[in-house]
Amino acid sequence: MTINEFWQLSWREFLLYRISYENKEIKEWERTRTLAYMMYRSNTTDSAPKSIKAFFPLPTDEIEEESPKLTDDEFKRTLKLYGVN
Repeated sequence: MTINEFWQLSWREFLLYRISYENKEIKEWERTRTLAYMMYRSNTTDSAPKSIKAFFPLPTDEIEEESPKLTDDEFKRTLKLYGVN
């Protein structure tokens, strides 16, 4: 894109161009991660190899939130509060 083409873009066209560029960069990082992970898997001797997201996390990965786990005491207290024995 030349400088003249850039200055002639409308705001909408500029935003679409930027979104397109960001998507291209994300895909390129995912490609890099996949290639690195393939090399890791082919050369690892681990009995439980890491997942691809644990091996090479990207900012675009969805964060998996763990649900809070109750201890045995908390579980018994909760059952007692609700009258379940």
